[in-house]
Amino acid sequence: MRKRRTPMLQLLLVDDEEYVVDDLEISFPWSSYGIEKVHKAYSGTEALQIVNDHPIDILISDIAMPGMSGLELIRRIREQNRVMKCILLTGYAEFSYAQEAIKQEVSDYLIKPLDRSKLGQCLEIMIQAMKQQLEQTISHENALRTFLEHLPLLKDKLLNELIQGKAYAPALLAGMLDKYALPFKQQDEIFFVLIRLEAHFTRYGRDSLLLFEYAVTNIACELFGDSFASWYCRDSYDYLVFALKPSQPPEAADAQTGTEQILAKLTHLSLQLHHNVNEYLKGGISVILTGSSYFSQGIPLLYQQAVTALRKQIGQEQGYFLALPKQPEAAAVQSLSILYEPPTFLHLLETGQWEGYKERLMRTQQSLESLPEITEEHLDELTSLLLSSFHYIAHKNNSLLSELVGRELIHRPAFRSLSQIIEWAVLLADTLRSKLDRESNCQKQELIQEIQSFVSGDLAAASLQSVAEHVSLHPVYVSKLFKQHSGHSLSEYILRVKMEQAAYMLQHSQDKIYEISEKLGYSNSQYFIRVFKEQNRMTPQEYRVLHHGG
Repeated sequence: MRKRRTPMLQLLLVDDEEYVVDDLEISFPWSSYGIEKVHKAYSGTEALQIVNDHPIDILISDIAMPGMSGLELIRRIREQNRVMKCILLTGYAEFSYAQEAIKQEVSDYLIKPLDRSKLGQCLEIMIQAMKQQLEQTISHENALRTFLEHLPLLKDKLLNELIQGKAYAPALLAGMLDKYALPFKQQDEIFFVLIRLEAHFTRYGRDSLLLFEYAVTNIACELFGDSFASWYCRDSYDYLVFALKPSQPPEAADAQTGTEQILAKLTHLSLQLHHNVNEYLKGGISVILTGSSYFSQGIPLLYQQAVTALRKQIGQEQGYFLALPKQPEAAAVQSLSILYEPPTFLHLLETGQWEGYKERLMRTQQSLESLPEITEEHLDELTSLLLSSFHYIAHKNNSLLSELVGRELIHRPAFRSLSQIIEWAVLLADTLRSKLDRESNCQKQELIQEIQSFVSGDLAAASLQSVAEHVSLHPVYVSKLFKQHSGHSLSEYILRVKMEQAAYMLQHSQDKIYEISEKLGYSNSQYFIRVFKEQNRMTPQEYRVLHHGG
């Protein structure tokens, strides 16, 4: 029977048993259901990456997977994508799983071994529902909901455009402000507050930094909210930018005195913000308060003045407060000539002088700390020089730096203190040195032996992902290395070892078939029987009878 035309969709199959995914991808007629592309993942972590990189419409995942279960995978996906349709596969026909699946808005729940006809029926129903949802999306109610969901991003984007100097026609800007419910209009007197989170907050990684920014923003909005209308964004430097408009006109009769009263109020609130963040979040922020200007033509100038003042000095741990009208004369900026004196960092790394590199790093730190003033640009200069040296060494060894040390160590939030850079540079050097040492043939062979030992020691949990975690390397790198040295993939090796162990247990133990299946990590004995037959041309029971001689 010919299926009706449907939108071309993308589907993701997830199972830690690679042969389940591979067989289902090849044997099921996906295109008949309008599915244009089938992606595969062998772990929850790998699946999340694919979801981030591709517009997945339908997810089919096993529940029981090591590391991240299918339910946890769907929960993580639901945090970002409420639309994706999900089907769960499991060998455990327990109602508790079905209940949890319903909570995660799973479209269906199928039992292994998979009935292909039931899967087809499920897809037909699901795709029809997706078509109906697509039609509903164009309705005014859903369009409004989408707008409200994106309103914080739209406000952030507009303020970022204004502080960068983008010009809008007055009528267009007024319409956008009204649409976004922002109580600002032309010729309003506005002030700016810039906030930079210092070293305490940035050492925990990007995700934690976003949480801290959210907390600081909430504290700021609560403090400013009684006296000012606020509009905020995060700029390209990862500073928090607040545009503030007095809620009530000043009490003073003349404009100058009124502005001074407002600045006094803002100064008090900004100092209170500085204190509260240190008190409640146990970390410092630096706060810049500008003078006033008129909305919207004065926004770029106020912002640039504040950024310049903020980048001229680093705040260490506690940060600082600075009101621009009272800004002291800054000391002359000094060049970091010590960074370019021989032997350079690049030369020390290239010649393998790892201890010499660290000594040079310590001398550089002492030299910079003796300067009258260290600016953010000084930190940027040091970071760029060190990172470019490490990239060169990695590329010279025919590798990407991210492959050797991990992307997390390279892509860090902006450094807010010199000590953070020194700590990072030492860790980066130690990590790179360790990984380069392991690149030798002898080290590679030891790594292969370690992988084989791990697989033999825990066959039930053995997978590409578990092996990669055990040796602390990326799964792609592990897979490539294993195949280069053994001539076959790690998955093929794990399967071969499992089948050899299965054959041995069938000959020399009284374990039942399902017990052997469980010991080898197969949650479904029928699937184990199928795999064994594919490898040995007979079922486990036939093999046992044959090798017991009757």
